[in-house]
Amino acid sequence: MHKMLVDFLYNSGDGYGVFDAKDQLVFANPALAEIFAIELEQLTGMSFANIIRRCHQQKSGLLIETTDLDDWLLYAGQRRRSVPFRIFEADTVSGHWYLMSEQCNAQGAILLHAKDITEQKRLQFALQQAEQLLRNQANTDVLTGIANRRYFMQQAGKVLKHQQRTGAACSLLMLDIDHFKQLNDAHGHLAGDKALRFICEHIQSQLRNYDLFARYGGEEFVILLADIAAAEAVQVAERIQQQLATHPMSYRNKTLPIELSVGIAELQPQQSLTELLQHADKALYQAKAAGRNCCIVAKTSAL
Repeated sequence: MHKMLVDFLYNSGDGYGVFDAKDQLVFANPALAEIFAIELEQLTGMSFANIIRRCHQQKSGLLIETTDLDDWLLYAGQRRRSVPFRIFEADTVSGHWYLMSEQCNAQGAILLHAKDITEQKRLQFALQQAEQLLRNQANTDVLTGIANRRYFMQQAGKVLKHQQRTGAACSLLMLDIDHFKQLNDAHGHLAGDKALRFICEHIQSQLRNYDLFARYGGEEFVILLADIAAAEAVQVAERIQQQLATHPMSYRNKTLPIELSVGIAELQPQQSLTELLQHADKALYQAKAAGRNCCIVAKTSAL
């Protein structure tokens, strides 16, 4: 019966090994030797620490990602035999993944079992990538690649709550492309699409990485600037306008100047996102009425 069990373990496609109480590997099957990328004759009799050192030094077998191997071994030693049974995942330099289990007996010996789960991990990674793609598509404007209105409304609400809780400043810019319909009518919708992408690139060049910038609808955009009061927000808007003035868009060998009207509203105590948007929208309307290509700051009084 004992020989039958040993033969079964030896010929199994799963990796099997037995470490004694001193952490010497006293039994290993060929599948486990393949996982560690060490010849079976060499592997049997090696200590756990030496197996790991060999994998790390040779950059083969188990993938040991650390710049301090001694610290890694100390941590691993604390985990081994800490419980009668534990299960974990490990990957190899060759890209295979294994579900590992360690079962410890009363004498301190460990039965190691390793099952190949590479295909399951590939499916898991593919599913995660697909889910991330769907999230990106749900939150991103397809044409410009920036955040869409849905994502802006979700994130802006969180930012406003934080700013109001801390008492920090916050400003909202609402931007609209001047004479966008005329551009579309004169040069076609492809020119209009290029203008939208062109504007986004230049606006982003003037923003911080964490500023919330989104396409609000049509040719209208919004920017939420945390920790920035209205006076400084005006400077941001003017830099954007200056950037566009000095870098006109080229389309089919024609130079097409792009201008923006901007409405700015500074967050007030107890103000909702809807109210802040309404104030910025009213200021934008005033900028349009004032001749376009300018910035207007909303008054803090009620609409």
